[in-house]
Amino acid sequence: MRLSAAQAILYSRVGRQLLGTFFVLVAVPVGAMSFLAYHLTEYVVRHSAAQLSSELAKALSISLIDRLRAAERLLQVYDLSALHEPGSVVLDPALQAMFVSVERLAQTEAGPKSSEATVLLVTDAVQSGGAPSVELLAHIQGASVRGRLSADYLWDNAQSGTHRICFAGPQLSASFCQGVEHTAHYSVQSQREIFFRPYFDAPTWTITITGQEDVRRYLPIGLAALVANVAGIVFLLALASSSVLLRRLTQPLDALTSGTKAVLAGDFTRRVQVTGRHNEFTDLAESFNAMTEEVGRDLRLFRVLAEMDKAIIDQRPFVEISKLMLGHMNLQLGYGTVGVVQWSSDAPYPSLLSYELDGSLHQHETRIDFEGNHSASGSEPWQYLLIEQTARQRAWIRLEQLPEPNGRAHRELTAFRQRLAVALHAELHEQQMLERATHDSLTGLLNRFGLTEAIGHLTHDANSDEGARHPSSRFAVVYMDLDGFKEINDAYGHSVGDSVLREVAVRLRNSIGHQASALARVGGDEFVFVVPADTGGAFRADIEFAIESVRQPCNVPPRLLPVAASIGIALFPDHGTSHDELLRHADLAMYAAKGAGRNELKEFDPALSAELADRLALRLDLHQALKTDQMFVVFQPRVGAQNRQIVSVEALLRWRHPDRGLIPPDIFIALAEESGFIIELGLCVLHEALQQFAIWRLDPLVPIRHLSVNLSPVQLADPTFPASLQSLLQEFGIRPGELELEVTEGSLIQDIDAAVTRLTALRARGVAVALDDFGVGYSAMRYLSRLPFDTLKIDKSFVLAFGVERPALAIATAIVALAKALDKRVVAEGVETSAQADTLQGLEVHELQGYLYGKPQTAAELARLWANEEGTDAR
Repeated sequence: MRLSAAQAILYSRVGRQLLGTFFVLVAVPVGAMSFLAYHLTEYVVRHSAAQLSSELAKALSISLIDRLRAAERLLQVYDLSALHEPGSVVLDPALQAMFVSVERLAQTEAGPKSSEATVLLVTDAVQSGGAPSVELLAHIQGASVRGRLSADYLWDNAQSGTHRICFAGPQLSASFCQGVEHTAHYSVQSQREIFFRPYFDAPTWTITITGQEDVRRYLPIGLAALVANVAGIVFLLALASSSVLLRRLTQPLDALTSGTKAVLAGDFTRRVQVTGRHNEFTDLAESFNAMTEEVGRDLRLFRVLAEMDKAIIDQRPFVEISKLMLGHMNLQLGYGTVGVVQWSSDAPYPSLLSYELDGSLHQHETRIDFEGNHSASGSEPWQYLLIEQTARQRAWIRLEQLPEPNGRAHRELTAFRQRLAVALHAELHEQQMLERATHDSLTGLLNRFGLTEAIGHLTHDANSDEGARHPSSRFAVVYMDLDGFKEINDAYGHSVGDSVLREVAVRLRNSIGHQASALARVGGDEFVFVVPADTGGAFRADIEFAIESVRQPCNVPPRLLPVAASIGIALFPDHGTSHDELLRHADLAMYAAKGAGRNELKEFDPALSAELADRLALRLDLHQALKTDQMFVVFQPRVGAQNRQIVSVEALLRWRHPDRGLIPPDIFIALAEESGFIIELGLCVLHEALQQFAIWRLDPLVPIRHLSVNLSPVQLADPTFPASLQSLLQEFGIRPGELELEVTEGSLIQDIDAAVTRLTALRARGVAVALDDFGVGYSAMRYLSRLPFDTLKIDKSFVLAFGVERPALAIATAIVALAKALDKRVVAEGVETSAQADTLQGLEVHELQGYLYGKPQTAAELARLWANEEGTDAR
C-alpha cells in the first residue's frame, strides 16, 4: 500500500472508522485462532519434549547397562583366571577399546568377601566436572579381575547437544552431568532409575534428563510457527485488500469533502473529479458540480444585485449602476456583448454604454433605428429591451440575442431590468428632490439654498489660480425686494400676491436670465440674481434694464397693480469673497435703498448707517437668542374695574441681549415676523406662560384665573398652529375660557374670510379671542359682526388722551357701547392714573390694565406683589 493511500485513509474520518472496523473483523478471528493454535501447539510440544526426555533417559539407562555387561563379558572371554599371576594385564586392542587398565588381583586384594556377582566400583573424578572413574571387579574361575573402564567408552552415549544429562547415586558424592547448561524455568525434565542389582553388585543410580529451552526448534512442533506465520500473512493480506477497498471508498469522499470546504470558503469554481467506473459516487460528484456551478452563479448574481441595490440606496448615478450590470453580463457565457442605451429628453441622439476589456465603461453617442432594431452601422443585428421610460429619459438593454423565455438568463435579465428601472426612477426622483431643495416651487427660480450653492461655485472657481488670472471672474450679487408687496398681499389675498411674484420671475428670466449665473427667489418678495461684472461698469445697464422690466405695472385681472423694487448690489471680490458676505452686504445695501425712500438702487458701502447694520445683526442674533436663554416671559396684571383686584395677567415676551441689554419688543417682534421666526418664538411663549399658569392654578392664594397671550398674524396664518395649540392645552390641562389670545384688528381685516375660519377653529378649542388695539386700525364696523371674538381692548392711546383730547373719551364711550351691543367684554389698557381708572369704571369697562396696577414683571416679582396684598388685607 502506498504511503499516499495510507495517508488518505488515515486523514479521513470515514476511512479511519472503516479501517478500524476491518481491523477488528480480521484481527479478532485471526488472533483468536492464533491464540488457540499457539496454546495447543505449546501443549503438544511440551508433551512431546517430556516423552522424548523420558525415552532418552530409558535409552541411556539401557545403553549404560549394556556397555557395562559388554565389558564384563569381554573380561570373561580373555584368559584371566587364577592360574595366572596377579598384576597388570597387557591390553589387546579389544580390551583397550573398553578399558583403561586391567589387572589380576590376588585373593587378598579381592576383599574379605567374594561374590559371584561383578562389583561396580565408582571413584569420583580427580578434576571438578570430570567424569567419575568406573571399575568392574569380576570373579572369573576363582580369580578376581579389576578393569577400569574408559570414560569415552562408558559415557559416549551420555553426550548431547540439546539435553543436560546427569547421573546421581550413593556411590557418587556429587551428580555427574554432561550436555548443555540451561536455566529456563520451563525446561522439560525427566528422571529414570538405573537398577544394577540384576547384573552387578551396585546400588541404584538416578539419571536426570533436562531438555534445553530451544529444543522445541528441533522437535516436530513447527505447527505453532506455521499457524502464526499463516495468521500473520492472512492478516496482512486482509489489511492490504481492505486498504485498497477503503481507498476506493475514501477517495471520492475526500474529493467531495474538499469541494464542500471550498464552497464553504466561497470558492465555487472547484470541481470534484471522481475517477473509475460509473457509480453512485460519480453521480454524486456530477450533481455536486452542477449544484456548485448553479449556486456560484446565483451568488455572483446576488452580489451584483446587492451592489446595485446599495448603489440605488446611495443615490449613485444611473451610469455607475449600469456598469455593475454590464461587468457581470459581459463576463458570463450565454449573453454575448451587452450594452445599455440611454436617451435623455434634451439630447439629440442616444448614448451607448459599453463595457471594455480593461473594466472601464465607454460612453459614446450613437444613432439607433429602433424601428429596424439594428445598430448605427447596420452591419450587425441587435436586440433592444426597454428598461423604462421616464419624463426625462428612456433606456434599453442591447443584446446580440434574446435569452430563452423562462430560462435562467431570462430571469437574470429581468432582475437587472427591474433594478435599472428603479435606478432610473430614483435618479429622476433625486433630480426632482434636488430641484425642490434648490428651487422655489412658486416661481421655478433657485431658492436660498440653491443660490448659496451657485454663488459658492462661482467664488470657488474665481478663487482658484486659473480664475484669479481672468478679470471675467468678477460678478455682482443683486438683491431686490418688492416695495409695497405686503399691502398687495394683505389687500387682495395671497393668490394675487403669488401671481405678482410669478410675473416678476418671468420678467427677470426674460430680461436678465440669459446673462445671469443664478436667478433666485430667496423668500417672500425678495429676489436675487448674479451677473458677471466687467470693470467698465457695463453690467449696470443690464441690471437697470432688468429692474425697469420689473417696475412695469403687473396685470392681474381685473386689476393693474403697480410694482416697485428696492435693490442692493454687492461686488465680488470688492465687497466679499464668500456667499455669506456677498448676500449679507447686498441685503444691507437693499435696506439702505429702502431707507432712502424705496424704489432705489444702492451699491454696498462699508460706511452704511449703523442702524441698518444693527438691524441686520439683530436679525441674525435673534435666532440664537432662544437657544441661549436670552428670551424670557413677563406678566402684567389686569384688575377688575369695580373691585380693583387682580383677576388675570397678560404674558409678554422680552429679550435681554448679552451686549445690548433689553431690546424693545416692537423691534425684535417685527424682525421675528419678517423672518418667520415668530412661529417658533410664539409657541415658546405659550408653553412657558401656560406652564406658569398651571402652577398658579394649583395655589389657592394666587388670584389669577385667566391668562392672555398675544398672537401674531403670522402665527394665525400658520396651518399647523391649531394642532400645536391643542397639544399645549392638553399638556397643561387648560380649561375652556382660561386662555385668551389677543390679535390686532388690522391683521384680520386683510383677509376676513380666512380670519373668520381660523378664529372659529381656535374658539372651538375653548380659547377666548380678544381684539387688541381696537380703534387705531381699520375699525370696519361691517366686519365686527362676522368676527368670532370675546373681548375688545381699548387702545392705550385713547386712555392716555382722557382730559387732553375731547374725542378720546367719546371714542372710548362708543367702543364700550358697541361692545355691550355685541355682548362682548371690554378691557382698557394703558391706565396710569386713578382718574383714568375711575372714568373707565364709570363707562362700565370690565378690566383695567396699566402701570397703575403693575408693570410687566416676572413670576417671582408677582409672588411678592401678592404677598404684599395679603398683608394689606390682613391689616
